[in-house]
Amino acid sequence: MDKDMNEIPPLLALALDAIEDFVYVMRVHNEQFYYSYVNRSAAKFSGVRTEHMGKTFFECYAHEPEMAHYLHNKYMKALSAGQSTRFEDGNVLPNGNLSGESIISPLRGPDQRITHLICVTRDYTERSRYEEKLKFYAYYDELTHLFNRRFLYEYTLKKGTLFLLNIDNFKSINDMMGHESGDALLIQAAARIKQQFTDGEIICRLGSDEFLVVCQNSERSPYQTAQMMLRALSGPFILKDREVKITASIGIAPLTQDMNTQTALRHADIALHYAKGQGRSRYHIFDTSLRYEQIVRFHHELALNHCLERDELQLLYQPIYSTEKNRVVIVEALLRWYKDHQQLVSPAEFIPVAEETGLIIPIGDWVIRQVCRDLPLLQRKYGNRIRIAVNISRIQLDDPDFIYRLNQILAEEQVDASYIDLEITESVATSNAVEEQSSLLKLRDQGYTISLDDFGTGYSSLSMLTRLPIDKIKIDRSFVTQMNPPVLKALITMAEALNLQVVAEGIEDQEQWDRLVELGYKEFQGYWFSYPMPACNLPDLDHLSPA
Repeated sequence: MDKDMNEIPPLLALALDAIEDFVYVMRVHNEQFYYSYVNRSAAKFSGVRTEHMGKTFFECYAHEPEMAHYLHNKYMKALSAGQSTRFEDGNVLPNGNLSGESIISPLRGPDQRITHLICVTRDYTERSRYEEKLKFYAYYDELTHLFNRRFLYEYTLKKGTLFLLNIDNFKSINDMMGHESGDALLIQAAARIKQQFTDGEIICRLGSDEFLVVCQNSERSPYQTAQMMLRALSGPFILKDREVKITASIGIAPLTQDMNTQTALRHADIALHYAKGQGRSRYHIFDTSLRYEQIVRFHHELALNHCLERDELQLLYQPIYSTEKNRVVIVEALLRWYKDHQQLVSPAEFIPVAEETGLIIPIGDWVIRQVCRDLPLLQRKYGNRIRIAVNISRIQLDDPDFIYRLNQILAEEQVDASYIDLEITESVATSNAVEEQSSLLKLRDQGYTISLDDFGTGYSSLSMLTRLPIDKIKIDRSFVTQMNPPVLKALITMAEALNLQVVAEGIEDQEQWDRLVELGYKEFQGYWFSYPMPACNLPDLDHLSPA
């Protein structure tokens, strides 16, 4: 045994043996390196043990000269540098093992000569497993293990056919039998769909009960493929010892070389809604000659031009409750359009039209002014510290006069910016536009709070949390519905590390709230607290506490 081995205090040796990183201490003499100490992890990985202490690389690896030369040259590089030297991970060693990231640092004696080199190496195997896990969460649906929406958007679609399948009346199964049965149905349905295809097709779960199949080299016609999928789902499913039969609808969109993913999905979605309108267990192929989408959007565009003068817009509010402060801290303003004062048009239908036509700018100004006018009523209900969250789109941020008009409206209504939370949309979060980031910085500096809505839906990346000037993230309701504690804990831990506040959306019952409180969440929004409603009808939510 090398005499240096005896110089390591027992407590330090125990501490080094407890860590997972590999630790090697090499004595330096005449440009040769002699093993002086290895911790337990290093011994297990390299095979170098007590009997090898005091020996060189060439003596320990006499039967592996390439490995000996590799290690000798690596330590010579650090010795020549005379300072800590980093070696990248991921290299295949001469002995076939995969190297981890290493840092070799010198130890100097009283005369400043280097007497020892200490190498600390990170186990690449564990990191590789961790990266594979992250990749799974990034590109696969956790429930069904099919590809997810993010994978689809990063996959290059080629010529072929896209099938968008939706289970009819899936919400009724969730409502009557519970989300656990709904999840079981989705898992079984995913397996049946997958069994119908070879490895040549891309099969995704886009969310909820929506599945997508991309066929690029199928010998079957689109009609035959759709019929095959419907037949696969026609047999009974066993849910909680009960037989349940379902039907599904399919939208089919032919793909062309120049068609992007968004266009293909939109075509399939239009065809799917058309099929649903024809009844259950139907399919429909998108046909540009029918112009269904164009007609609907055209009518919306015409009517939206007059929605302000006809007073057809209304704001509903939904509270955000804080367990830390035992009160409602924010209410989110949600825009509704009652076309002709009769037909309630979904925001998902008219907001895109408003953005594409630029009508979102005057509509957005109306929202800001109405929010300011509703603030006193909300303060009487929830206290003077209450804030209002308002959604703003990329189109508004791109408008060079947006910040000026926003501040002017607040000044005219005598409302301070600190009372307004601005929630940015996903399109803003995924944009790299310098101008938009600059606008957000200005807004933040002027006292507005910036929140990122629906975080984690598949479009957003973790990198933009550090790139964008945001104060808060709102965890998408899908995470609450799936209720995966490790994922939810990881999300809040990551947010806290970045000094971001977190709101959990989509709380529907006491059990969800209890579990999220246990995981460290402090702000909540959802139907369990209140449905969106006019400001005058909002409930009192003072001093709630988990069961």
